[in-house]
Amino acid sequence: MTIPFSVKIELLDNGPGVWKTARVDIFEGDNGAARKIGSYERNHSGWCNDTFCPFMQDGRWYALYAPDYTATRVMELPSCKDLGGEEPLSHGFCPIDYYVPYDHPDVEAADHAGRFGFIAGCIWGDDSSWKIQYLDLSDASGGIVVRKEMFGYVAMPSKALRLRDCVLLDGYSQEYPHASITVSLPYDLSKGILVDPFG
Repeated sequence: MTIPFSVKIELLDNGPGVWKTARVDIFEGDNGAARKIGSYERNHSGWCNDTFCPFMQDGRWYALYAPDYTATRVMELPSCKDLGGEEPLSHGFCPIDYYVPYDHPDVEAADHAGRFGFIAGCIWGDDSSWKIQYLDLSDASGGIVVRKEMFGYVAMPSKALRLRDCVLLDGYSQEYPHASITVSLPYDLSKGILVDPFG
C-alpha cells in the first residue's frame, strides 16, 4: 500500500551554542501533485523523517510523530490534528524511528492492523544505542500511546538502516501473535558472557 503522506524538513538555526530545531511540513498526495496540509515544529533537528510515521487503523489515517524529542504523540490525518500522547520528559525516551505494521498481510488477517507498533530510541544520557520497545496503539484514535519495555534491554544492530528491517512478522496470527526481532547482543569473548552496557 502506498502511503499518501510525506514530509519535507527545514532545519532552523537558532544561533551559536543552541540546538538546531526543525519545521516539518506535511504533504498529501504523490510527489507530482502533493499539497501541503499542515506542519509542526520539532525541538530537535535530528531524525525528523523517521519520527513521522503514517499508519492506518480501521480505515482512518494517523501518524506517530515527535514534536518534542522525548515524547511520542498521535496525529490525525489529513487534518494534522494532535490527538494526544506522551508528554515531554527531560530524561524521557527519545524516539528515533517507528514501525507500525498496518499493511502486513498476516497482521491484517489477524485484524490487528495499526493496533500496535515498535519504537527505537534511547533514554537521554544512556549508552546511546537504539533500544527497541513495543507500542500499544489500540486507542490511538483517542490519542493514547502506551509504550512498553516488554523485550528487556535490546538494541538495534548498529548498521541497521530502519527499525522495520529488524522486525519479522511472517506467520503472525491472533493465536500466535509472534514477532522475530533482530537485535545487537555484545559478548565478552574472553568470558563468554553478555556485556552489561552499564557495567
